[in-house]
Amino acid sequence: MVTAADVSREFGPDAFAVSQARWFLWQALQDLLGEGDGSELADTLLLAVNELTTNAVLHARTEFVVRFAVDAVHARVEVTDANSRVPQPCLAPADATSGRGLAIIDGSGLQHGIDRHSGGKTVWLQGQRGGDGGDND
Repeated sequence: MVTAADVSREFGPDAFAVSQARWFLWQALQDLLGEGDGSELADTLLLAVNELTTNAVLHARTEFVVRFAVDAVHARVEVTDANSRVPQPCLAPADATSGRGLAIIDGSGLQHGIDRHSGGKTVWLQGQRGGDGGDND
């Protein structure tokens, strides 16, 4: 098991990038999380990166970077794009095919947030390693 590591990869602003980012994170999870970290955290992070990268493709429409970092306590995923506009939650109608990504992130049990910076923003999530995926700090 790796106790601290940081990997990242840049993706283009196209629909295929979402599945590429999910595959990148899956590989990083396999390489960097230990067996004691549980599959619930990995599954939650994969779902979250799917939502965040879909938002980057659909709304930011810029290249984006997915970063996965682990230390002895936390696993963190970040998606950074070059659009400074912050994601806004919406009330999606029951028959809508989109509009629920931020609600899914909010209900994930992970800590999450958005950091604005010159040239864009970073949306991040993190959970505790070896626990239930939630962060009770």
